[in-house]
Amino acid sequence: MAQENIFFFVPNLIGYARVVLALISFYLMPCCPWPAVFCYLLSALLDAFDGHAARALNQSTKFGAMMDMLTDRCATMCLLVNLSLLYPSYTFLFQLSMCLDIASHWLHLHSSTIKGSASHKTIDLSGNPILRIYYTSKPVLFVMCAGNELFFCLLYLLHHIEEPAGKMFPSFHPVMSDVSEPQLTSTHCRIRHVSPAVAKVHTFCTQVKVQIPV
Repeated sequence: MAQENIFFFVPNLIGYARVVLALISFYLMPCCPWPAVFCYLLSALLDAFDGHAARALNQSTKFGAMMDMLTDRCATMCLLVNLSLLYPSYTFLFQLSMCLDIASHWLHLHSSTIKGSASHKTIDLSGNPILRIYYTSKPVLFVMCAGNELFFCLLYLLHHIEEPAGKMFPSFHPVMSDVSEPQLTSTHCRIRHVSPAVAKVHTFCTQVKVQIPV
């Protein structure tokens, strides 16, 4: 029987759509904030579906896992580059966030590969409890990822909207007209503060693992 072409697996086709949507988002960011955010968040949302498709159709591949990881990291990095242009006084913090995000995930993926794990999301359940909860609890993983992306997207939108809540909900929710920018992003900001902590745990645990002889 002829071997199937993994490049046409359903999860990988979803992955290609994610890449295209991300590129469209990057192109629109300088001029069209709402379409840009729509494409960006749709690309991020599809991340939840490619994994389900891979498991349901038994089409999990290392290529798909790698593309999934790279799409996530590149998308976040490009959004942070745009935020650096919009908020130049915070450029250094955005740069630190990019470095920590990429370095921690790359180290974790590399350590998983050299340890022979089938997926970077397959971890030693006897290992660090923070990473165990992060990767084994779907609600926690979803809240962390969604909160992180929404925080950055709100920062991007707030730069383009003078009165964010009032313009977004002018007649449907009059109460929203009194909501300030800090209030609008406070919940996502709290979630965002947890993400660097998880990334630091990623980095530390990876350094421990790569020192263990295979």
